[in-house]
Amino acid sequence: MRKLLFLLTLCYVTLIQAETRVFTFEGLRYAVVSEDSSTCEVTFNGKEYFNNPYVQDSICIPESVVDDGKVYKVVRIGDYAFNDALMTRVVIPGSVREIGMGAFCSCLGLEKVSLPDGMLRIGDNAFYGCKNVRSVLIPSSVKEIGVSAFQGCMALESIEVPSGVKELQDGLFADCAKLKSAALPEGLTSIRSGAFSGCVQLGSIRIPNSVTVIEDDAFYYCESLRNITIPSGVTVISNELLYGCRSLMEVSLHENIDSIGEKAFGYCNSLTQVKLPAMLRHLGSYAFAYCNNLVTVSLPDGIRVIDDGAFGNCTSLLTANHPDGLVRIGNLAYSGCSSLKSTRIPASVETMGTAAFDKCPALVNVVSMTENPKAITRHTFSNYAKATLHVPFNCKKKYLLGKYWKDFARIVEDAR
Repeated sequence: MRKLLFLLTLCYVTLIQAETRVFTFEGLRYAVVSEDSSTCEVTFNGKEYFNNPYVQDSICIPESVVDDGKVYKVVRIGDYAFNDALMTRVVIPGSVREIGMGAFCSCLGLEKVSLPDGMLRIGDNAFYGCKNVRSVLIPSSVKEIGVSAFQGCMALESIEVPSGVKELQDGLFADCAKLKSAALPEGLTSIRSGAFSGCVQLGSIRIPNSVTVIEDDAFYYCESLRNITIPSGVTVISNELLYGCRSLMEVSLHENIDSIGEKAFGYCNSLTQVKLPAMLRHLGSYAFAYCNNLVTVSLPDGIRVIDDGAFGNCTSLLTANHPDGLVRIGNLAYSGCSSLKSTRIPASVETMGTAAFDKCPALVNVVSMTENPKAITRHTFSNYAKATLHVPFNCKKKYLLGKYWKDFARIVEDAR
């Protein structure tokens, strides 16, 4: 798909070039941006995706070039200009204000990137797949960095985002496998989908208080991340936000968060306890699934939905004390919680999904607060033969007549 998109873009670039004056100066190809302002850009010089003729070890782009006696100022590195070029070093002049889409994409020999003061924009995929780039200096003048601009820079160890940048775009630093630190500026407002996905050596990160949006997969499989604080302006924990962060020991969630998305903390194996926010209403499917060292979870009074598989296979979880007001316990919500010993089901619960407490062999105490037992299935609980069911005063008979409820080893009426 990426190659197809590139070829389509390249066709577009070629068509544009057909209508634009192009020329060669000292081995590099240029296209005129504006005759009136006498500006130009370095442009693509190849015909095939994997056959870029720019093969010098070091490329020095001049600040100005001459064609037919006229001087042009170089203000841009054009789209895919050096895509797949075989070079280890490039010198970009201070006159350049923008690096175009995919300009240095897949330059496998490139090791260091120094961008000049005065640059304003780095385009989508600009340095995508430059797997040997170890350092990148982004000047304070930069205001925008495009989608996946540094994705796959596998040798990059640290990055400092300048204060003018307000959004970290989709996949910006994704798969930067050696990235250990990232300094984010105050004033940043958004971290888009997958921005740090797959940064397996990122041990810690400070998210500025100015951030109000953190999208899906932003820190997906950041396996070394040990702790994180979500800023107070963020009210939704998005899907798979910290999925696979196996070293995460502590997460600070402020009280205003009202929803936690699907698989948000799945496979966070080092989490041992979690206090969910007071304003939380919805806990998404598999939100904490396979957090196998999670022992305690504090559920807030306002929670209404615990969705499918939310705590599935949390093999160390001991109790599930659901507050009044809870409406739904989803399918497989606690399935595979092999250490779970007790649970309280409030009268407000309207539905319990199939196999909600299946494969919970240690579950020996179930407290049901409803006077009229809700419909359950054979697999809602798996330990009927050894468990005690506590029911409201004068309701035992109703439970003895209830399908599958009657299968509990003991049914005990609590005192009035």
